[in-house]
Amino acid sequence: MDYWTFEEILNLKIEAIADTPSFIFLWVGDGVGLEQGRQCLKKWGFRRCEDICWVKTNKTHATGGGLRHDSRTLFQHSKEHCLMGIKGTVRRSTDGHIIHANIDTDIIIAEEPAYGSTKKPEDIYRIIEHFSLGRRRLELFGEDHNIRSGWCTVGNGLSSSNFNAEAYLRNFADKDGKVWVGGGGRNPPPEAPHLVLTTPEIESLRPKSPPQKNQQQSSSMSLTSMNTTNRRPSVNSPQNPNALSLNQEASSATPPTPVPWVSSPMPVGLKGAGPDAISVVVSNDNFFGNYGFNNNLPSPQVGVDHREAESSHGPGAGNMLL
Repeated sequence: MDYWTFEEILNLKIEAIADTPSFIFLWVGDGVGLEQGRQCLKKWGFRRCEDICWVKTNKTHATGGGLRHDSRTLFQHSKEHCLMGIKGTVRRSTDGHIIHANIDTDIIIAEEPAYGSTKKPEDIYRIIEHFSLGRRRLELFGEDHNIRSGWCTVGNGLSSSNFNAEAYLRNFADKDGKVWVGGGGRNPPPEAPHLVLTTPEIESLRPKSPPQKNQQQSSSMSLTSMNTTNRRPSVNSPQNPNALSLNQEASSATPPTPVPWVSSPMPVGLKGAGPDAISVVVSNDNFFGNYGFNNNLPSPQVGVDHREAESSHGPGAGNMLL
């Protein structure tokens, strides 16, 4: 299998296709990959905001074949990191139609695939789709097993292509055929056609952001007062009828060498629009030229499945998985 070098990945014009706001999830392995991944995020205009860790289990080969001799490490590595970056700004208090925070954890525990496989846990897709309500989802360096409903998958390991630019854009247009265009520091409104639709019932049931600091302090004071007034009274002293209760409601308010993580799928946020599940094979660099990719790099294939996008939660206004 041919691997891209760190320099080739760093030179991808991700910033040319990433919307604002958007989120990127970059598999970097571990060790030196963590620092290289941070360099990529910075170069592409993203700020690192989370680090998702995949702890690998070995139930299927527990008695042999699991140990590897790597001259670059001191321990047997049994984890991989996925760095999450954000471009632009989203706020818990005003952008609940773009992100749903605090739903998932930053740990994935899943079986390690066979040696040499680039397959990643299905949980990473669910984390992205739960967190971000944007439907424009792009995965780079994908293979056939990465093709997923709601995603545009790009990679030179795909066996077929069904990409159609016009059909792709129609997935994110309103009833008048217009696609929301950001700029000027504006975040998309709740009615933007590329966002997952929601309902009052969903909003009432979903996990909420934790209280702000001043509310936590107020709650702490209320709890202290409640504990004090709920003490067992002495024989002749009446209970205090004005005991306070805790308010638990959340606020709304070297020469180039292949890097060890280049074979991992990478999610990114598109400026344009995106479909349900797409698998596309591109035999030249025209597709990427349209989005500002470096045409000197090897031409990947694209995977796309053009069905009507489902209303499953997805990465923000633009989402990329690498």
